[in-house]
Amino acid sequence: MSIINEETVKLLNVHLNEEHYSANLYFNMAGWCEREGLKGCSKFLYNHSAEEHTHLEKFREFINKAGGQAIMGEMRAPESSFNSVEELFEKIVKHEEYITSCINKLVGIAMENKDYVTLKFLEWFVEEQLEEEELFNDILKKIKILGDLKGRNLYTFDKFIDNLDSKEHNS
Repeated sequence: MSIINEETVKLLNVHLNEEHYSANLYFNMAGWCEREGLKGCSKFLYNHSAEEHTHLEKFREFINKAGGQAIMGEMRAPESSFNSVEELFEKIVKHEEYITSCINKLVGIAMENKDYVTLKFLEWFVEEQLEEEELFNDILKKIKILGDLKGRNLYTFDKFIDNLDSKEHNS
């Protein structure tokens, strides 16, 4: 017997697949950075890919615990080629804004249905998306401060991201 209704299970599975897409998108972005010699950005994005995979696992665990069945669906291939680091991080910001809108939609449906179990589960993701958007918007601000990301500025930015990653994962 399911604690949450079937429609909610379907919507949560749709989002589980969005998290899977996010993990694969960041994986591809990390690979592009690695190929470009940006080891700091690459490490940061591989770690972010793993973090997105843990989000997928949280959805899987919740869906199954609530009596539903977590289902991995078909996924479109994420982008893997970018013109610049700036473009890459701009795409991340847009993607995180999209994920926030998806979480907000789920929260709205849970509120409409008075589905307090799902609402409680989603609280963590609401807070997480606030942190994600703040993090990536701050990164874009740093890019704007540095200006043209070529030569020394690109090297400085890569080191900044590498240090950012160390701080983020040690806190």
